Amino acid sequence: MLEKIKTVSDLKQLEVKQLPQLCAELRQKLIDDVMQSGGHLASNLGVVELTVALHYVFDERDKIVWDVGHQSYVHKILTQRGENFSSLRQKGGLSGFPDCEESESDAFNTGHAGTAISAALGIASARDALGLDYNVVAVVGDGSMTCGLTYEALNNVKDTKMLIVLNDNNMSIGDNVGTATLNLSKLRVGKYDRNKERLKKFLLKIPLVGKPSYKFLRWCKRRLKSHFVRNSYFDNFDVKYIGIVDGNEVKDLVYYLNKIKNNVSKPTVLHIATKKGKGYLPAEKDPEYYHSVPRGGVQSDKLESAAVVGDTLCRLAQERSDIVAISAAMTTATGLGTFKERFPQRCYDVGIAEEHAVTFAAGLAKGGMRPFVAIYSTFLQRSYDCILHDVALQNLPVTLLIDRAGFVGEDGQTHQGLFDLSYLSHIPNLQIWTPSSYNQLSQMICRSVSVDGPVAIRYGRTLDSESRDFTMHWDIVKQGGSARRLCVLCVGAKMLNIGLSASENIDSVEVVGVTTVKPLDEEYLNGVDCNVITLEENVVYGGFGSLLTMHFAQNRGITVRNLGVDDTYIKHATVDEQIHQSGLDVDSVRAVIEKML
Repeated sequence: MLEKIKTVSDLKQLEVKQLPQLCAELRQKLIDDVMQSGGHLASNLGVVELTVALHYVFDERDKIVWDVGHQSYVHKILTQRGENFSSLRQKGGLSGFPDCEESESDAFNTGHAGTAISAALGIASARDALGLDYNVVAVVGDGSMTCGLTYEALNNVKDTKMLIVLNDNNMSIGDNVGTATLNLSKLRVGKYDRNKERLKKFLLKIPLVGKPSYKFLRWCKRRLKSHFVRNSYFDNFDVKYIGIVDGNEVKDLVYYLNKIKNNVSKPTVLHIATKKGKGYLPAEKDPEYYHSVPRGGVQSDKLESAAVVGDTLCRLAQERSDIVAISAAMTTATGLGTFKERFPQRCYDVGIAEEHAVTFAAGLAKGGMRPFVAIYSTFLQRSYDCILHDVALQNLPVTLLIDRAGFVGEDGQTHQGLFDLSYLSHIPNLQIWTPSSYNQLSQMICRSVSVDGPVAIRYGRTLDSESRDFTMHWDIVKQGGSARRLCVLCVGAKMLNIGLSASENIDSVEVVGVTTVKPLDEEYLNGVDCNVITLEENVVYGGFGSLLTMHFAQNRGITVRNLGVDDTYIKHATVDEQIHQSGLDVDSVRAVIEKML
């Protein structure tokens, strides 16, 4: 059946009773293709029925905003991209997230959680301002409900007609709400709204007693609803709530979505419960493991930075009772899983709330604790004001553990860690340390505790296994000697290895591992009497190279050539392909070295 579904129009030709079979075929395609290409598997398996129902009920002109975008795989298959789906996350292939350049069916680029309701509200408001006619749907995960941006958007929806589908893959239907809510939901999405408006208009026309009667009946309704339905969260925003509905029953979803589309004219939440990893037993048993699978489906057992972070923090916490750790819904991924098991009272997972994580850490530091905040580089961008205003301004001893810095590969442009040096380096009081080895990373974490102020430790997913030590002086890995004619200053493990390979057999080139982007190693720089090349996994504007250029411009006329990422976004590909695209591969760097000698 799936091979005949090339467009949404083809989907609409099916009868409702045929949809379960289509869902089964889609689920199998996901398993087959994603296990080969890599990508987010468990979350997409859970939304198969929802995606089919949305496209079956709504029209192609309607806008669906996915939050987070990694659950949009079935949406891609149903919107004329099924034949190319095996190219997912590969260079030149389909993005793992919605991409407006890729297809007009993608209403908004969404890579970070919590954006969908704000974006959908903006689209719906533009629709109304321009007098257009289409529906707007925001699909959000339950994790996004912890994000402050979601709360801010809900506070602004007012009377805008839009649908918010709350995809809850962490709750069971019976335990949380029960059949009373289900029955009330069926009542509310039928002719209920139209009849309510008719009754309201009729009562308000009655002199004297009409308005009090209407207010009394509305009070009775709200009392009855509040007794049976625990949805006060959405009631506070005057948003209609319907749920909880089984999100893995496609026929039920079609029923509810049809009723909402045809009868509801105010902001509405459809609360559905889905099974993450649905239909693939390993993913159902361990959805976290199968949240994102690598190409070929085999997880690597190679040592990663996150493991070093976890082990080091556990050792520190064993020695000091003031050590605490904070995660923004990424406890295991950032290495805090073991720490949480051993020190549950000193590990805080604040949900998808990066701003709160940083300011919360500032409060902990103000109260006498030594907080470590572990966040991916791309997500830390949200916390910029909190770092600058709440942490650095007060010079508080907060350590930022910035994971996944640099190129991230197949997750693409929304997840690249290529901007942190630029948005952090100009913040007063904040030190920035950049290890190239696991040993340096561990030593930096330990040393940060003795710093009377904020420290940002920035590292990639994997580092070198060499036992390089950390001091506040840069690491001269390859000596240039008395014949030194060029210094190659490298930030991070990948750039250091590329610098070493590119300068192989060129004795006059010195290669240095930059362990502190801020402060600069003034002692080393004062001894530099030749031209310099900087290598960094960061945009060149505002990065380490910019700092070096400014330093030498103010001191003496040494030529600095900055090699990094141009003023652009880097799309999905392998890390090696992204490095080559940015002119940071060994051959490209060697060509620059030879030209500057």
